[in-house]
Amino acid sequence: MKFMIRSDIEGVTGVTTYQQAEGTPFGQAMLMNDLNAVIGGLLAAGDHEIVIYDEHTDGRNVVLDDLPESVSVICGKPDYQPDWGGIDASFDAMLMVGFHARSGVTGALLPHSYSRKNLRIAINGFEVGEIGVEAAIAGDFGVPVWLVTGDSAGMAEAEAILPGVRTITVKEAMGETAALCYSPRRTAQLIEAAAKKILSAHPPVNPLVFSGPVRLELRIADSPYLEALRELFPEPFVDSNDLLLTRISTTTAWSEFLHMQREAKQSLATH
Repeated sequence: MKFMIRSDIEGVTGVTTYQQAEGTPFGQAMLMNDLNAVIGGLLAAGDHEIVIYDEHTDGRNVVLDDLPESVSVICGKPDYQPDWGGIDASFDAMLMVGFHARSGVTGALLPHSYSRKNLRIAINGFEVGEIGVEAAIAGDFGVPVWLVTGDSAGMAEAEAILPGVRTITVKEAMGETAALCYSPRRTAQLIEAAAKKILSAHPPVNPLVFSGPVRLELRIADSPYLEALRELFPEPFVDSNDLLLTRISTTTAWSEFLHMQREAKQSLATH
């Protein structure tokens, strides 16, 4: 079988601050603990093809030397395209490692939706965060999400969005920067066992598909970044902080927003 693993860091074992998630040896070690647990579980049950898409910050967090030779990694966060969402129809399932709750979830650990500047994301009126967006993009290609790991609030969100999905809680959220954290050895055992289990008994979860035309709504906090977005792309803005893209699919809409985001950030960097 062929698997896509989306990896983030805020939801991995032991990480409780944004500082730990950004390029620290601790954050990277915890990422590799959880990633290799998933990979170990998958490969223990057969010779599968595994591709990781590194979602976090600049997409250069995975320690390649620590991976089995059969695993490959998409580094550098290449922008999604209308016909490629970091994934395609050749994959049998997607797994998500180290994810977290969306922006604004009370009591969640490090809740945000890609950026703390994104106050709200909705698809066809349904509010989502990173779990929902990535699952919907996989759904555009007919790919279901079988396993999600992260904090307790993020896992509750995943289960609400994806009925039947397998989740593993690696820490119990106790507030924005506090959690009851389990040891890396414990979480590795839980994650590896779950990865083995989904191969012997595929989770009864359908691909998440939003029928088109898809309405992608974003509410963005006041910032120089927002000002740059409004200046470069005034048409999608329905008011000062809210933009709306109506496109044929989630992937098409999200890929367009990523292009807009990149242009706005480049504009800020050159001024």
